[in-house]
This record gives sequence, C-alpha cells and structure tokens, in this order.
Amino acid sequence: MTTAQIRMTGKTRYIVLSGVLPILLAACGKSDSPPGNPHENKYQAVTMDGGESAGCVLDTRTSLVWEVKSDEPGLRDWRNTYSWFNPNEAHRELDYRGLQNGGVCVASECDTWDYVRAVNAMELCGFNDWRVPTKDEFFSISDLSKASSPPTTNLQAFPFTQPAEYWTGNDYSFQHESAWAWNFQYGHDRVDWKKSAKYLRLVRGEARQLEAVKE
Repeated sequence: MTTAQIRMTGKTRYIVLSGVLPILLAACGKSDSPPGNPHENKYQAVTMDGGESAGCVLDTRTSLVWEVKSDEPGLRDWRNTYSWFNPNEAHRELDYRGLQNGGVCVASECDTWDYVRAVNAMELCGFNDWRVPTKDEFFSISDLSKASSPPTTNLQAFPFTQPAEYWTGNDYSFQHESAWAWNFQYGHDRVDWKKSAKYLRLVRGEARQLEAVKE
C-alpha cells in the first residue's frame, strides 16, 4: 500500500493513498454520486501508525484535512451542538464575541472557541492547528447533487453528518450578533444569531484550488 508520511509535533502519521475509505467505512453504504463526481473519489482516510483510523480525512483536491465525527459519547460526538464564540472579536460599544457555552455538548464548553481548544489539546490525528472552517471550505465538501437526499456531502468520508447547519468561522460584518453557517440539508450558507446552537466540524491546513461561494 502506498503512503505519504506526515510529521507533526514529533509524531509520525500516515495518509493512506489507496483503498482505505471503502474498507474502513463500508458500513456507511456505497456512494450514490454520479460518475465523474469529484466527491466520490477525492477523499482519503488519515490513519495512525499501524493503520488504525485516526478520525480524519484528507481532501486531495484542496489539501485540507477534516475532522470526522464520532458516534461515541464524548468530545467529538456528532450530536453535540455549540454557540458561536470568539473572545478575540471586538467588544466595545458593539460586542462581536458571540455567546460562550450556549450549545448542548460534553467534554468541553459548548461553544466554537472552546471546542477548537479541546480538539487541539488532544492533538487529533497528530495536529494542533485545527480551526472552524470558512464558508468556502465547507462549500468544497458540499455535494449539491445530493440536495434531494441530504445531507449534501459524501457520507463515506463524513459519516454521521447532520442534514442541518454547521457553524463557519465567518463573522457577519453587517450584524455584530450574527455569523455565517453552512447548511448540509440544502448545500448553502445562511446568516444566523451567534447564540444559536449548531453543529460543528473542524478543519486544518491551507487550501488550494478552493472555489468561492457564489453570493
């Protein structure tokens, strides 16, 4: 089996380049994407030394590494929800920080800032630079051909995805109490109150060949 070695924080991790997702994620069912759809074959599982699944997936088209949610109760449970919060945002006359601990979750405070801190502390897949995705990054994993049978993404690569809204890292500049979310039921972005409880999936890396969301 061909592998590409990654070194991060003194640890060795491997990205498996062939045949891993169909084996590891067979229980999720075969993708029904149409022939030639890049969402059918662009994802590759990230594994720990020895081939054990690490809970991440590489998008070979953008070079982004994505968190894969877990069905086990705990920090990365796909059922957890979070409010949008960033303590570094401006908070003078208008407070752009959002709401701390406004979701329903376990193993961290239930907001975007604290969840990112918790995942980085555990060094998921050997990395400690995880962050909340942008709208354009979420768009890159959204398969609009699945709009009639959501969620609008590849369920082999992203099992346990909710056909619902996930927070992005994008603030909404015209309303200090709002931010952008990505909807995996319809495959588009939407503005909502930062205090709203939504799902969350993290990403890491610098994207290449990233298409911008059409406004």
